[in-house]
Amino acid sequence: WLEESFGTARVTVFTQLASSREYLSRLDISGACEEVRRQLDQRLRRHTNRKGEVQVEWYVPRYAAVSKHKDKFERHLVDVARKSQAHDAEMADLAGQMEAAEQAYQEQLETLRGKLGEAETMPMLTAFERQAGEVASTFVAECQRISARMLSLATKAPQELQKVNEAFLAMCRRGEEGYSQTEIVFYGKEVEEVNRALEKKAQERSARREELEAEIDSKRTGPFETFTESFDEAAEQLCATKGYGKKYGKPRRKAQGLCRTLVAHSATVSQNLSQLLEYLGGLCSQPTEEMVDTSMLPRFPMCMKTERQTFQLRDFFDASTEPWSFSSELLGVLYVVVCTFSVLGTHLQVFKDEHAGKYSLEKVPAIRVLNESEVLCTAETADDVKKVEQDLRAGCMKMALGKLMEAKPFDAEIREIVADAQKDSQETFKGAVPEFMTKFLAEMKDSANRSRQESARGMRELSDRLRDSALLGLGDAAFGELTTRAIAELRSSARRAQAETAAAWAELDAQRADHEQRLSPGLSNPNAEAQLRELIEAESARTERAVETATGDRERMAACLRGACNAYVRRLSATFETAIRLVDTLPLHTHFAALPGDEHAENPRMSIKRRMRHLQNGTNLDQWGDGLPERTWAGLPRYELRARLLGGAWPADEDLSNAAEETLQEQTEGVKSFRSPLHKTLFETRGRFYDRYRAAFQDEVARRDAELIARSEREEVGRRSWQSMVRQLQGDSGSGS
Repeated sequence: WLEESFGTARVTVFTQLASSREYLSRLDISGACEEVRRQLDQRLRRHTNRKGEVQVEWYVPRYAAVSKHKDKFERHLVDVARKSQAHDAEMADLAGQMEAAEQAYQEQLETLRGKLGEAETMPMLTAFERQAGEVASTFVAECQRISARMLSLATKAPQELQKVNEAFLAMCRRGEEGYSQTEIVFYGKEVEEVNRALEKKAQERSARREELEAEIDSKRTGPFETFTESFDEAAEQLCATKGYGKKYGKPRRKAQGLCRTLVAHSATVSQNLSQLLEYLGGLCSQPTEEMVDTSMLPRFPMCMKTERQTFQLRDFFDASTEPWSFSSELLGVLYVVVCTFSVLGTHLQVFKDEHAGKYSLEKVPAIRVLNESEVLCTAETADDVKKVEQDLRAGCMKMALGKLMEAKPFDAEIREIVADAQKDSQETFKGAVPEFMTKFLAEMKDSANRSRQESARGMRELSDRLRDSALLGLGDAAFGELTTRAIAELRSSARRAQAETAAAWAELDAQRADHEQRLSPGLSNPNAEAQLRELIEAESARTERAVETATGDRERMAACLRGACNAYVRRLSATFETAIRLVDTLPLHTHFAALPGDEHAENPRMSIKRRMRHLQNGTNLDQWGDGLPERTWAGLPRYELRARLLGGAWPADEDLSNAAEETLQEQTEGVKSFRSPLHKTLFETRGRFYDRYRAAFQDEVARRDAELIARSEREEVGRRSWQSMVRQLQGDSGSGS
């Protein structure tokens, strides 16, 4: 293939040469050369005669243009050189600024270093450290600013000048000002030389900047380390003198932490007590026109809740044989409040010395919360019942009091904290307790005492609020709901007693109707005498069963009514006594120890009515001191309600049939307590709701008695009608029963 290609190319070349030669052979080459020679001779002759004219018209103007170009190029070089020198001067000035900043930085640190000995507290000392850090940061920022400007002078500034040079060459090349090629080449070489010089300057500036930048860290750290050493020495000396720092401040921090924890526990219990009082107030304001169930109760206090469970009084009724009741919930919450008052007050030592023993936890009566028919847990109370009651009390107190439940009195806790702090200080400072620590402990004790006084003031205000307002609705809530529930139980139990023999009465009525239907005129035939006698005996047996059923209904109804009124009187008496005992355990305002500012408070004055009563009775006005006057609150009529079932058709009462009038007028045991507006309100409220129940009981007794009498009368009417019909069949000599 290659040989064929070469052969084809050779043929093509020789063919082209042959054709070109034929064309050249046709041209007159010698004549053309002669014509060219002639024209050149004529042109030379013509120019030789105009030599002077060409020099004047061409060379002189061109010389002026070249000189102008030269001057312009020189001005350009001078401008570039001047700018470069300005950049060099700015570099030197920036280096001087950095040295000045370093000098100022060192002077400022030295000034702060001299002030370290003036600091009397750690905040003041750390303020100097913070200022030193700010000074160092300012110095570094200034150096970085200078370095950034130097970097610009080492890179951007030469590059800008090189761009100006390139712009000058570009202007020369455009031809607008008539630069010749020779000038452009010449100026280009000169510009290249200038650019090389600018690059050399840039390298020198960059090297200088890097040198100064490398020294920034050493310039900052050297003086700052010296300041830091002085600061550490001053901090160590201040900590040793004032008890600051991790080592020397440990005894103070420990004591302060324990004191704050103690105060925080008291504050938490006070807050829990406020939540319990809010819940108690919600219970006292609960409407009692109808029975109250758990769904109608206000929201349970948050202090009785944990992350895992909600602690509620009603949960303990599951372990008891008694059903939950609203009055038990109400008195149970008051019981928890009273126990919390006793423990917190004893811990804070808020009571006067002569009254402190009255309000200890041991003096709080062991209330039967889970049984509203009983007041206290006594020796006769079963052990399992006692355990449930004790668990309720301990569980509620644990939730309300927390760690304060096992705490010692406030002053004793503070004394232990002070003793431990003094011991730790002696071990830390290798000797006696420093003066600053003694002063701190004294100030801590004063601060803790002020916190204790504020908590005591809050407790006193809560106690006053309970007596003056919050518990005024206690009777309406407890006695009202109990009475409403007792009336409902009375009516429902009476209905159940009546319903027990409803089927028997229906059967007896059906038998009588059947007997009357079978007592037809055909039985008057002597042949049907046996059938008549059998029917008469069947009706006689039915009548006997009816009389027995009626007697049993009345006895059962009497027992039901007597049991209901006995239960109500017993529960109402127990609820009243429980409320009185809990109210008596609440601390009085006058039994609180005096607090700062009490000297400006005006003590309440005795009313004129009470003063006149004392004068008339010849009693001493101050016989009760700062307490309440004693009083025994009368009990309830024990047998007044049962007496409604004496006489008439009611069966005899085994306990009261032969009782004397004095026995019938007997009252439940009175409650020894005190006289106050709250006690009086509870007493009057109990009487009002007793009257309400008595009226409802009388109505129920009358209604049930009327129903039983109506039943007996219907039976008697039926019996007489039966006898009449039998006599008609037998004649006047016959008998129907």
